[in-house]
Amino acid sequence: MFKICVIGCGNMSRGGHGPSFKKYYEDYEDVCLAACCDLNEESAKSYQEQFGFNKYYLDYNEMLETEKPDVVALIVPVHLTKAMAIDIMKKGFNIILEKPPGKDVDEINEMIKQAEESKVNVRVAFNRRYAPLLIKLKEMIKETGEEIFNITYQMYRYNRRDKDFSTTAIHAIDTVKYIAESDYEKVNFCYQNRFDLGENVKNIYLDCKFKNNAHAHIDLVPIGGVQCERVTVNTLNHTFFLNIPIPASYDRPGEIAHFSARELVEKINGIDFVDSEEYFEGAGFYNENRLFFEHIRNSDEIICDLASAIQSVELEDCVRKSIEVYEK
Repeated sequence: MFKICVIGCGNMSRGGHGPSFKKYYEDYEDVCLAACCDLNEESAKSYQEQFGFNKYYLDYNEMLETEKPDVVALIVPVHLTKAMAIDIMKKGFNIILEKPPGKDVDEINEMIKQAEESKVNVRVAFNRRYAPLLIKLKEMIKETGEEIFNITYQMYRYNRRDKDFSTTAIHAIDTVKYIAESDYEKVNFCYQNRFDLGENVKNIYLDCKFKNNAHAHIDLVPIGGVQCERVTVNTLNHTFFLNIPIPASYDRPGEIAHFSARELVEKINGIDFVDSEEYFEGAGFYNENRLFFEHIRNSDEIICDLASAIQSVELEDCVRKSIEVYEK
């Protein structure tokens, strides 16, 4: 029996991960949703009931000692992630972490070291890497046989007056890197401060060059009029438009439009890649959990993708600190 335990029963866990755990239980045999844990008893109990877990706990140490799960999903605020993740790994448990996996690169390196010492599997939950339409986009780009010239990524939100938008911005930063299949070489940042709307409220614009010579422009607009994320990719003879089906997005269930020689080659609807229009599937939450669980169940190879998050966290930190130039 493959046993899953969850630490953290807040909004992020309920929106994307809880439905994914429930679907995995329904789709696969010999799965046990063993227990969930939260400091808030009401949250823990309602999470248990909503997603079908056997028990709930208020102390994660007690839960892990009692249940001895095959995998732990750690879905807590970033300032808690490192210490809890290291403790869980020391106990010998495989773990999937919500992004960002740490406040800075030093924290990530500490976790990498512990993962190696404990010989456990670790996944960072960058859900867009696993979104079905994004995976399809990458396949379509590869089929052209052409190099990417440039990528444009537009991340728009409504009335997000966060003191620190960087923990959301990291999604765009990481996704562009994932599409480009290259490290960033240089990034110039421009900040449009709107401190009249709140402490540290700002729009952020990134002009990026990658080591493979691709270029990108990223618009991060937390105080626009809509919630959506849209991507444009150009190669020599092809242009791709992708609307990502993120939570509460105007563009759900998402689509890809492929153009060449001024003509529409193909249009793909996101609904064709999922079992329902619920965003946890289209936005990649289900895939990131499912594929990680299946790897643990079916392979002896130890995987840890923390290192793949390092540069994304470096650039996230630049956004947080309003740094103007990043070079690697």
